[in-house]
Amino acid sequence: MKYLIDTHFHIDHYRNYLDVANKINELEQYTLCVTNSPGVFRSCKKIFENSKYLQFAIGFHPCERTLKKSDLEDFLWQSRNTNYIGEVGLDFSRAEHLPKEFQIDCFDKIIRNASEYNKLITVHIRNAEREALKIINEYKPRKCIIHWYTGPENLLEEFLEMDCYFSINNNMIAGKSNSKYLRIPKDRLLIESDGPFTRVNGKKYSPELLKQQYENIAKFYSEPDLIMLIYGNFRKVLREC
Repeated sequence: MKYLIDTHFHIDHYRNYLDVANKINELEQYTLCVTNSPGVFRSCKKIFENSKYLQFAIGFHPCERTLKKSDLEDFLWQSRNTNYIGEVGLDFSRAEHLPKEFQIDCFDKIIRNASEYNKLITVHIRNAEREALKIINEYKPRKCIIHWYTGPENLLEEFLEMDCYFSINNNMIAGKSNSKYLRIPKDRLLIESDGPFTRVNGKKYSPELLKQQYENIAKFYSEPDLIMLIYGNFRKVLREC
């Protein structure tokens, strides 16, 4: 269905990635494929043909332990060639991730650059909400999407005050702590799959399940017209200037 939008999808984590790309184009589902490093972004741009329904974001994931300062320089250089930034962020949940101070320095430079050139950003935050809030508040990017938010409810409100959007997936609405997501205004909602790391109705996510995911989330928000709501929200994000 041509109005379905997936703002956060890892196509490079599928073994049959070419088949997956063909299916997305066949279904006419607008899909933002995030990457975890500038190297993966470069590879994806070489492998996949340009498509109306497949767009690629350049990433610098805080859990990618091998990333170095030279990779950040590569990231900033390559980011000139895309309107989309992601997956980037801060993650202090495990010691084996990138060192905390390096994460903060990189995230600061990435958000500053994305804000200056008005890029759309999809942001990963785990156990680092205060630090992320400080940086986002300093540079005030106009197209900032918080991906799979897991932080406290009171800080969710602070991200909303900074005009951030939130992308929701099927796993987020299944569980005891899902009620906080009802506090997100419907005009700040977007839909993500985070495939292949999620499940829909017991099945590992694949593009054929995006419509079912929309139906599940529509029930959660009591929003029968969720498809057009999300479509309008995403078009609004893209127009932000």
